[in-house]
Amino acid sequence: MPNERILLVDDEPGWVTLVKFWLETAGYTNMDSAGTGTEALAKAQACPPDCILLDLELPDQSGMEVCRKLRSLPALSRIPVVLLTGHKREKVLGLQSGADYFVGKSERPHELLATLDAVFRRRQMEEGTLTLGELVLKSASRQVFFKDRIAATLTPKMFVLFHVLVRRSPQPVSRVDLYRLVGGVEDPGLSRALDVMLNRLRKSLPDELERRIVNVKNFGYVFLPDQSAPA
Repeated sequence: MPNERILLVDDEPGWVTLVKFWLETAGYTNMDSAGTGTEALAKAQACPPDCILLDLELPDQSGMEVCRKLRSLPALSRIPVVLLTGHKREKVLGLQSGADYFVGKSERPHELLATLDAVFRRRQMEEGTLTLGELVLKSASRQVFFKDRIAATLTPKMFVLFHVLVRRSPQPVSRVDLYRLVGGVEDPGLSRALDVMLNRLRKSLPDELERRIVNVKNFGYVFLPDQSAPA
């Protein structure tokens, strides 16, 4: 489940309750809320969130003012801000105030959840991380984290190999694609270098991850989602 901390800024109790229900259902359980711009700024400074959902109409100041103030504070200037409003004509002004995304208020959660997914995927790309459930791959250090603990530190080629399998999961990746990405050549021919590297990768990982790397007969390999892993 997502572990990102989200700060919801809105003064309508019914809307706050609804959004919290949507997010908790989607797995976002690390949440807080604020009913005014002043409270939001104080909470963000005390414990910077990973994303702020910001209503444009607040009782003490506009959401645009809050966004501009956030952008003026070095510690908070890079936090993604998603504007929530029922007035689409305010989109341009809101984005000019420093917001990153815009979502119209709706009775359905799809657009909001899709936007949050985009927010955190972009952040992962910027930070050089790849997350799949409880599995996290950090490119800079070539470290594999599983269940909040370091599971392995891989060689450059093994890390690329594992990264490709995780990124494409649950789709299988052909031997040709894997060998090209890792070995730098188009045709693996009869070489068993890929199989050797896969075996080394498996031995470097915990059993729970190792058994999720499966050979797809006459094609390549796949990294199975956790719920599909063999017992």
